[in-house]
Amino acid sequence: MSFYDEPFTLDNERAKTVLKIALKGFAEKKPMRTFLATIGIDPIDIEWEGTIRVIWPSALEVVAKSGKLRQFLIAVRDAPDYTLYRADVERIIADCDAEAESETKDGLLPAAPVDHTTATIIGRRPFVDRVNLRENLKSLFNADGDKVLIVNGPPSSGRSYTWVLISYVAKKTSGFDTRLIDLSMFSDTQATPVDVARMIAATFGWPPPEVDETAMDATNARVLRPWIAQHLSEIGKVCLVFDGLDGANVAETTLEFIGSIASAAGNDELGECRIVLLAFDRALSNPNVDPFVRREPTLASIPLKEIVAYFRTVAAERGDELSLKQAKALTVTLFGKPPPDPLPMSTLHARAAEFSTAACALRGY
Repeated sequence: MSFYDEPFTLDNERAKTVLKIALKGFAEKKPMRTFLATIGIDPIDIEWEGTIRVIWPSALEVVAKSGKLRQFLIAVRDAPDYTLYRADVERIIADCDAEAESETKDGLLPAAPVDHTTATIIGRRPFVDRVNLRENLKSLFNADGDKVLIVNGPPSSGRSYTWVLISYVAKKTSGFDTRLIDLSMFSDTQATPVDVARMIAATFGWPPPEVDETAMDATNARVLRPWIAQHLSEIGKVCLVFDGLDGANVAETTLEFIGSIASAAGNDELGECRIVLLAFDRALSNPNVDPFVRREPTLASIPLKEIVAYFRTVAAERGDELSLKQAKALTVTLFGKPPPDPLPMSTLHARAAEFSTAACALRGY
């Protein structure tokens, strides 16, 4: 029987370790109650008399009896309150998953699903934090999830990394084909709705749309929207990612046109198609769709403790242990003494190559 299915008892050394970590997160009952509720534990099932130190053991017994011990560990791993212990939790999850997989081979348990949204390195690109984005991608590629995601943020803030994570998650989890429409290539002229339609057509190998070259952009946009909607609705599981939407290279009418394509997806006009807009700093024109769009908050500086925890997690994924002191020393080596806290995205961008080298070395790439 794996740890996930055993009764939670302090006779078990692993249970003692989990309790020790759990106690580090909350000093008050209210946030603890809220945290447990996020994994589906009803507060009325827990006895709340006494101190946090008294409550946690019985709460973990309830979690285990509910069959949610793995879900609890995943929540702890991702919770800001437990950032410094993420590497330890990752190791526990990895060990327990391996045990569960071993029992699966003997026909005892189903294999634990792999959550590809938690990837730490993709194509030598380190992915730190981005908790909101990872959750948004779970919804985006869920059969019943939202169909539009908007990611904002200034230049050099990691937006293009978003495309890499989207493509990876889509390929690994849901069978979606991801395609990038990058308008940043229009450096000497403004992209028009006709340009966008032709780029989409070329991406999928469609015949280019017939347009009136003498018509105004707004007129062509109105004509091309249903043409694109029809074609996208017929091709199944595709995610179309638009990037480079925040410069003088894109005309206002073109931004409205791209927004209308996203609105069509949110209005279930594009079948299985998903739309992601990078650097789109406005609401969608359709008020019936805009409230139900997934939005990634503006990419901001990253707390230094997240960087430290990231290094420990990556080392743990290789099977090595990186101490807190060692991880902090690595951040000093990369970002100076003392390193800025929080770490600006511009600094991370400037040190991207060095950061990648360090992360990949920890992983053993």
